[in-house]
Amino acid sequence: MANYASAVLVKAQPKLINAFQNLELRYRDPSVHKLFVKNTSIMLPDYQSLLTRQDRAIETNYRLRTSRTLGTGSVHNHVGTTGDSATLTPTWTEKTDVFATTLKQAGNKILTLDEIHTNELFNAISNMINGLDTAASSYLFANRSGVNIAVADGTFDVVDDVFQITESTKGDLAVQITDTVSKINKYGGTRYSIVADSVAYNKFRGQRNQGAGNSFNTSFQFDGLEIIHAPDLTAAFGGLVGAYSKGAWILVPEGSISSLPWIEPEKRQGVVTSVNRYSSIINPIDGLTYGLHTYETRSDGTALGGSVQDVTVETAINIFTSLQHAPLSVAGETPLLAFALV
Repeated sequence: MANYASAVLVKAQPKLINAFQNLELRYRDPSVHKLFVKNTSIMLPDYQSLLTRQDRAIETNYRLRTSRTLGTGSVHNHVGTTGDSATLTPTWTEKTDVFATTLKQAGNKILTLDEIHTNELFNAISNMINGLDTAASSYLFANRSGVNIAVADGTFDVVDDVFQITESTKGDLAVQITDTVSKINKYGGTRYSIVADSVAYNKFRGQRNQGAGNSFNTSFQFDGLEIIHAPDLTAAFGGLVGAYSKGAWILVPEGSISSLPWIEPEKRQGVVTSVNRYSSIINPIDGLTYGLHTYETRSDGTALGGSVQDVTVETAINIFTSLQHAPLSVAGETPLLAFALV
């Protein structure tokens, strides 16, 4: 490949951080995506070396919980049973974005080729994190638990898989009830995050600020609690039979979810051939390494702001992710408990 394409890419990396300061290039913080990413290493630590290609199967084993009712007396011929294990086979989904620049594109502009390429790369990265955050929210919603044994201060709707809390009588204690429900479902002692739609997020932020100096103190519920805003959940919960519009959220116990990001070995190694280039770039928003694939073609670049005898550089950015939650042996049960005000 011609040297200019490689040089532009190298120069683009340090400029990305400064580009984020431009309000025109603003983006929504992918907080749900980052909640998955922060647990990357806990679920399958060696997957990077094991996964040599995206379609290679990797199987991991985990132990099943064996629950028994206690007996009431001793016998001479007691007969026990053995425990068991199960397997989890992660699958990876690819997310991509593409853009093009030309060799002569900057000839009649105040921007340099470096600046044009950096801008295109920034927009591609912004598109990627927006899409990844939406995918993370969708995963939580789609994998909400169909099992919830709690009955105090609310009702579990088995059609919507949502624990319903009456807003008019219990709304101010919704977070406290969420904590109690988590303990009833045997997540006691575990820290957790609440991933909330926009309505619930606003209500919880307001309740957090109702301190001891107010007539009704609601701030005690939020000690050490992380509340994450997931705008995509508003439409998701609104589309259920209950059409929840007063606030909805999903409880995520600490360490119960994970993302396994991956790019092809050729991109990690920076392989260059006579027809294309594999490389990678670090996304300063989520800290992950994304793959890049570039190649050049002779072109009439006028449609892209270039010239007739031009060279177009086609660039694709990608990353494979495998979103996972801790597996449970009970049919329909996951650690992701959904709640809504009604």
